[in-house]
Amino acid sequence: MIIVYLVLAIICLMVITAFYGKINIRKHWIGFAALVLLVAMMAIFFRQTFFVTGSPYHEIHKQVASTDLSSESVNGVKIDQVLSTAAQKKDFKSKEVTDKSLQKEIKVLVPKKKEKATYWVSIEDADKNRVIHIEYGSDKLTTSRGIKFGDSVDKVTSTYGSAYRNLTKSDRYEQELVYEDKDNNIELRFGFWDNKVEMIWLTALDKAPI
Repeated sequence: MIIVYLVLAIICLMVITAFYGKINIRKHWIGFAALVLLVAMMAIFFRQTFFVTGSPYHEIHKQVASTDLSSESVNGVKIDQVLSTAAQKKDFKSKEVTDKSLQKEIKVLVPKKKEKATYWVSIEDADKNRVIHIEYGSDKLTTSRGIKFGDSVDKVTSTYGSAYRNLTKSDRYEQELVYEDKDNNIELRFGFWDNKVEMIWLTALDKAPI
């Protein structure tokens, strides 16, 4: 949106200078009025985006209290757990990493027999075979506190508390609630459509998206 405002401002200046050669406030008051209006709109945009409680910038960068997520696991696998190569071959099958930017950082595994989920395992030398991300993929899976697909926003917040980031401007879902366990390096993220849980992610905080 800010780019649109800037482009409009530049166009106004170009039109004024193209038709009149030089700027004269008395003669070209309409153009100046348009510029003033654009500046006011940009000021409102900046305020709503960066400084108002609940704005995208505010929610992303605000400090939230830590929530204990140490008991969270999917099919017995936890964030930061190291999966041995033998266990990976025995219990999982590999899935193609479609994001080229991640192909040298992770491998994606799905269980052979257990409830459907997707596991990202690091292949970087510093933390090789560490589970850094888990996506729920089955209606039968629940979080450690019983939240599952289809549950409401109210049920999630009453279960996990009010210490969350509320990302209502998510580019993936209508709303996302993000809980953090700073002591155990875990992020728990819920995505909602029509007030129902449609996504549940567990991610290592040091690898989590904003």
